[in-house]
Amino acid sequence: MRRAGSAGIEPVPWRAMAGRFAVSFPGRGGPSDPWFRIGTLDVTTTMLVVLMCVVSIFVWAAEGTERTITRRLFLWPDDVLDGEVWRVLTWPLVNEPDLWLVISLALFWYFGSEIERLLGRKRFGIFLLLVTIIPGVVGAVIDLPQLGIRPVEMAVFLLFVVEFPYIRFFFGIPAWVMGAVFLGVEVLQLLGDRNERGILFLLVTLAVAALTARTMGLLANLPWVPAVPIGGNRTSRPRRSKPSRGRGNRLSRGGDVVAGPWTSTRGGPTGAAPLPQPPASSADMIRDQAELDSLLDKISESGMDGLSTDEKRRLNELSKRMRGRR
Repeated sequence: MRRAGSAGIEPVPWRAMAGRFAVSFPGRGGPSDPWFRIGTLDVTTTMLVVLMCVVSIFVWAAEGTERTITRRLFLWPDDVLDGEVWRVLTWPLVNEPDLWLVISLALFWYFGSEIERLLGRKRFGIFLLLVTIIPGVVGAVIDLPQLGIRPVEMAVFLLFVVEFPYIRFFFGIPAWVMGAVFLGVEVLQLLGDRNERGILFLLVTLAVAALTARTMGLLANLPWVPAVPIGGNRTSRPRRSKPSRGRGNRLSRGGDVVAGPWTSTRGGPTGAAPLPQPPASSADMIRDQAELDSLLDKISESGMDGLSTDEKRRLNELSKRMRGRR
C-alpha cells in the first residue's frame, strides 16, 4: 500500500495501519479513564453507548422489514411479561435511522461526556442502567412499547442543565432556558398526541435520573430532591481522596464532583446539620463573581471543551457557592 508524498511515493507501513484499529486496555484505570481504546479513540461509557446505537442503525437498515434481530430488543410489554426480561435493558439500543436520531446521539455524547467526567465511568454506567431499567419496567407494566435513545438522552441533557443552569449556549441563552424549552416541547408533543402513558414514562425517567444523580452527589442546588439511603441510611457519595494536611475543603479524585460544606444548605442525608460557615465578605463575593464571569465568557467563546478539568471543577464549585448565597 502506498501514499502520495511531496518527494514522490512512499510506502505506508502495515504496522501503522494496524495501529489505527488496535484495541488496548488501560492498566489501572481511574474513574475518568476509558474502558478501552480503539486506536486513538477513548471508549468511555458515553462513547460505548453511542457506538452501540450507531451499530443498531446499520443493523436496522440491513434487516429490512424482517427485523429478525432488533425485534428481539424492543420493549414489548407482552414479551417482557412472558419472560423476555432483557428487553427492559436493551430498548434504548434499538434506533431507526433518522435525522433526529443523529441530533440525539450528538447531544447524548456531548452532555453525557460532561456528566461522566463528574461521576466517573462506573457510576455513570450505573446511572444509565437505572435510567433504562426502571422506566423499562414501568413501560412494561403500563403497556407502553418503547425503543430508542431519546428518553435517556433527554434525562442526561436535563441533568446537565440542572447541574449547570447558568452556563450559556449559543446566542448567550442560559442552559436552564434551553432545558425548559426542550422539556416543554416534549411534553406538549405528548399532550397533543393524547399520550398520557408517554408523559408518565417521561416523568418516571426524569425522576429516576434526579434521584440517582442526587444519591451520587450531584444536584446539591436542589436540596428538596431526596438522596436514596444505601447501606444503613448512608448515602452513596462520590469517592473522596484522603485529605492532605493544612487543607480544609477537598476535591475528589478522578473527575468526581467537587465536595465541601457548600454542597448543601440543609442537613445532609444522614440528618446531620451542615458545618457553620463564616459570612462571606463583599470582597469575596466580588472576587468569586468575577472568576465565574471569566469562566462563562470562556465557555461562550470556545464552548465547554475550552475549559480544562480543573476549570470545570472550579465552575461547579463557584456556581454552587453563588447559589448558596442567594
